[in-house]
Amino acid sequence: MTHPPEKRPTLKSTCDRQSFARIRERFLTVNQGRIARAMESLAPRQQRFLRLLALFFHVNHPSLPGYVSDCTPAGVSGYEPDAAVISTAKRLAREFTYASNPERRQPIHSVFLMGSLGTLAHTDQSDMDVWVCHGPQLTEAERKALKRKCQRLEMWAASQGFEAHCFLIDTQRFAQGEHEVQLCTENGGTTQHHLLLDEFYRTAIWLAGRTPLWWYVPACEEFRYAEFTRATRDQPLMDSDEVVDLGHLARIPSNEFLGAGLWQLFKGIESPHKSVLKLLLIEVYASEHPHVNCLSLDFKRAVHANPLNLDELDPYVGVYRLIERYLIGVGDLQRLERVRRSLYLQVNRKLTGPTVHVGRQWQRQLLERLTVEWGWDKCTRAALDNRSHWDAEQVSHERLAVARELSVSYRFLRHFALGEKVRTTALG
Repeated sequence: MTHPPEKRPTLKSTCDRQSFARIRERFLTVNQGRIARAMESLAPRQQRFLRLLALFFHVNHPSLPGYVSDCTPAGVSGYEPDAAVISTAKRLAREFTYASNPERRQPIHSVFLMGSLGTLAHTDQSDMDVWVCHGPQLTEAERKALKRKCQRLEMWAASQGFEAHCFLIDTQRFAQGEHEVQLCTENGGTTQHHLLLDEFYRTAIWLAGRTPLWWYVPACEEFRYAEFTRATRDQPLMDSDEVVDLGHLARIPSNEFLGAGLWQLFKGIESPHKSVLKLLLIEVYASEHPHVNCLSLDFKRAVHANPLNLDELDPYVGVYRLIERYLIGVGDLQRLERVRRSLYLQVNRKLTGPTVHVGRQWQRQLLERLTVEWGWDKCTRAALDNRSHWDAEQVSHERLAVARELSVSYRFLRHFALGEKVRTTALG
């Protein structure tokens, strides 16, 4: 996808609050569209969990799930539940009451979802990865209490029949590249900091609190991120309690690629088709190194400059488009066809047969539009839709094809890593 030049504030142009407000509104429009798509993809109990997530971290109430104590850090920056949220909470816990308190301490900076939720790749088995971003001022005791609250919310989600993971993010430490544990079920998360941040920025759904400062920095200014954000504070163009700073993506270190590739090989055991896409994405990034134009920057350019087309802004459509350009560029149409099959099988929305009009129509419509682009006929789609009835030979052939694709990408990354090591040794 080719984007026109960004017509947004730079360090040399006049910045004002109105221009940043317009940028915020564009991101929130996309965000609301993703929430609507996510809700359509969720069961009623999951929808309730999603509606109440911000409230769970905004208050401590013994009747609500996750309660630990009245001393547990609570209060989401700038958040006030609306009548619909309060009504949903009351249906869940009759004893619940809410009283607005503008003077309430607000140590929770933001609450986000990240990953495949609300994307083309979302399936019935997709879990919820929740990022709870907090300030650096929490004591160790407060952090432990908040962690217990996260664990109890995860247990409550499991009791409701779905999987959720809550990750605590110290915003200051994270922006410096420090985090103690894996922060995403789809990514190694501890050693691939920049790749994790790239995935976060292009897949995150903002639920409440401060919005990412990264939104407001034009992609063309990413390499001067610190200078640009400092200028916004010095003028000032926004209040500090309106944004959360998780860092930038001016560069992705080469030492992250091989580790990320190994992680995707491991994830390929349970989700092979998704791993084909993600491992090839890492291959594309490695092929561009050191001038990696990561997908999150493409996403930001599009939101800043283009009409807000939810289909084209879908994170997995973005992954596919980038891989498509790469494979066409190197003339490997056989691998491209494998990628298309993997994307189709990962989405797992039949375009033929009796269930074609049941649920998640936006996913089916988007997938059908893609297959038309690929020149697939009804017989090709029907053959993949009928995979539950494949014989042993067909199943074995598919597994071998996926395994070969994973190994091709991993060998590329291993050779890349060895080449980088040789180059670094020579320079040293």
